Amino acid sequence: MTRIFRDNPEAILDRSVSLRDGVVDPNEALDVVRRIVPEWAKVKQARCTPVEGGITNGLARLSAPEHSDVLVRVYGPNTEAVIDRERENRLFARLSEGSFAPPYLGRFQNGRVEGFLDGYRALEPHEMGEEQWRSRIAHRLAELHRYPPEQAIPRTFCTLRAWLERACDLPFEGEQAAAHDRLDLPGALRRLSSLTRRFHGNLAPRAATSLGVRTAIKPILAHNDLLAGNILVDEATQTVRFIDYEYSDCGYAAFDVANHFCEYAGFDSDFAQHFPSTAVRESFIAAYLGPEVTASDIADFDLAVRFFVLINHLWWGSWAVAQARYSPIDFDFMGYATLRFAGLHYHTDLFQRSRH
Repeated sequence: MTRIFRDNPEAILDRSVSLRDGVVDPNEALDVVRRIVPEWAKVKQARCTPVEGGITNGLARLSAPEHSDVLVRVYGPNTEAVIDRERENRLFARLSEGSFAPPYLGRFQNGRVEGFLDGYRALEPHEMGEEQWRSRIAHRLAELHRYPPEQAIPRTFCTLRAWLERACDLPFEGEQAAAHDRLDLPGALRRLSSLTRRFHGNLAPRAATSLGVRTAIKPILAHNDLLAGNILVDEATQTVRFIDYEYSDCGYAAFDVANHFCEYAGFDSDFAQHFPSTAVRESFIAAYLGPEVTASDIADFDLAVRFFVLINHLWWGSWAVAQARYSPIDFDFMGYATLRFAGLHYHTDLFQRSRH
């Protein structure tokens, strides 16, 4: 009976795992693993180790003698407001088959069991721009972008608009309410409308004459959350793997690259100090585009990236507002939203000055 859940994204075990203060319940985690993974069926005890770094879900690594370690991912409460879990699990299973994602093992009511990538570690934000990893990340991202999306219509703008509209209407109290008001989310919605017009009126038409822009905005399968914690490396083999595809969807290469560059600043979001320089961005883009690339292609691709940096600040700013309302994870989501909207203003001014 347990085998119907293994490797089957359509089957969902009728069990849930509790998440208390962001920590996965170890007994309930072992229960779902025993029911989903046949070789774990007779395991009586397991070591349950919290996995740090996630601010959307609760993560735990389960280990037992003579068994391969597994990862139990428990979805954060109300995250279905911003994540389509059905689509995510179908995609994760497909990517797992293609070795882009860790092994897909099975689903339960509020989470998933995955294979654990032993021998890998997550990068730190300051490491992503280092030369030994920068080109490898770019090559791996280019490989992912060649993987066919489930449907070929980019959803970046419509997803962001839905998130922003929801963020505008969420109720808060006390200081959270005051912070919510200071974000001026109706103004952010107007800004999104302006940027959307700019994309369709200025950037998209350039694709007809620019290979760099055309490559940057063609529909691809985007990771959409390529922060340091989602990039695993094996230092012995210099191999790079990506994890956590829950925000993945059909989108734009330039948005994925822009998101990655913003994550150089980590959760502190000090973009003035840590956002990559033009030279670092162009080095990454050159590795992403491949050996036949020209300086003009790189510059045009970077133009699209700089546009999508603004979209990315709105993206994670609005996401953080929803998390501030619902998430039990111990993280200052409203403070993070404030930092991302400040990043929008910073990069708007920076990029406008760079055009003169």
